[in-house]
Amino acid sequence: MYYYLHSHCHLVKGALRGAIYDLHTNKVYSINNRAVELLSKCKETPIETTLTLEAESLEKNEQEKLFFDELTSKNLGGYYFFPRIEENKEENVFVPARLDFAWLELTTKCNNQCLHCYTSSTPQSTSDEIPLQRWLSLITELKENGATGLQLIGGEPLLYSHWRTIVLKAKQQNFDFIEIFTNATLIDDDDIRFFSEHNIHIATTLYADNAQLHDEITQSRGSFNKTVNAIKKLLNHRIPVRIASIIMRNNENQAEAIMQFCNSLGIEALPPDVIRPAGRGANENLLPLHYKKPSIQPPFYVNETEFYLAQHYNPCLVGKIAITSQGNALPCIFSREYIVGNIKNQSIHDIVNAEPLQNCWTLNKDKMPKCKDCEYRYACPDCKIFSQSDACSYVTEKCTYQPQLGTWSK
Repeated sequence: MYYYLHSHCHLVKGALRGAIYDLHTNKVYSINNRAVELLSKCKETPIETTLTLEAESLEKNEQEKLFFDELTSKNLGGYYFFPRIEENKEENVFVPARLDFAWLELTTKCNNQCLHCYTSSTPQSTSDEIPLQRWLSLITELKENGATGLQLIGGEPLLYSHWRTIVLKAKQQNFDFIEIFTNATLIDDDDIRFFSEHNIHIATTLYADNAQLHDEITQSRGSFNKTVNAIKKLLNHRIPVRIASIIMRNNENQAEAIMQFCNSLGIEALPPDVIRPAGRGANENLLPLHYKKPSIQPPFYVNETEFYLAQHYNPCLVGKIAITSQGNALPCIFSREYIVGNIKNQSIHDIVNAEPLQNCWTLNKDKMPKCKDCEYRYACPDCKIFSQSDACSYVTEKCTYQPQLGTWSK
């Protein structure tokens, strides 16, 4: 008799252990090396000859039988009288990636001067070089090449005089999702009516639950009260709002307070991220001394689409592109030095299909040191992609797993 995992289950091997991915329940089960060995052998060799049969190992034999019974009880596998011919499930679902989402950095000018700003924005910034007509034609190109989502960013995007024209163009092109990432200090009643009329989502940032610390980080007196008042008005008009907070040395004791404050406003709170090493954020003196974003730990969950995507692409980067106010195309808005093209002299079609961006899209964990040896690599949500000099690289800052040892560090 033979034993096979069901077609909705996949065995992924690591350096020391393995994992069974159940794509019906989306659960990921960790198994030891002996279990990996048994499942691999039982596809070609009858269980009777695979189990440990020596008299002195009868107890181990019973444990191995119980292992198969447990898999069966969880609907992960089953017994077969004859060898099963398995089809290549991966080929049946693989679809080449295409563009889906774009960040448009309309300006680097900003009325705040946040200590950690990844674009080093100031009120005096003058790097806006893309004519309005190119932004408008770009939106058409993005849509023609598959993009369905758009985020307008800066600097402060509301300081770009034609931001409404760009939004209306995106609506004309039938983008499914349009979000403006703003510090919210400039939002007035007319803007709110515009957001409501055109179903615009808003994202903003809070650095503390109090004005003194928040304004210290933005270097703009009164910014906290303006942002909070705008958030309340947006929510009163049922405009979707999300808050993405950043932790640095100045506010590293505020993480819990920020989340509680967001909850008090009626907004789902997520753990704040740590500053990114770009622009003014590259200042090592801004790095928090103690705060770390919660590390990645089991349990893991992954659906069928995510599972197959992770085998071919980087789930965080694939289908995305960022365009700066200088026209540079980036794989991620934080990868400031890794330029994959420029819309001044290239079409989106050419940039998306060229090797530099494709290399980033296909930078999956099978190509990463440490990650390639991890059995959780197709379910792991860790995404720490930054540009290091002239190449996309991968930094696993949040992962404490040691796949060679099969253990998690504290």
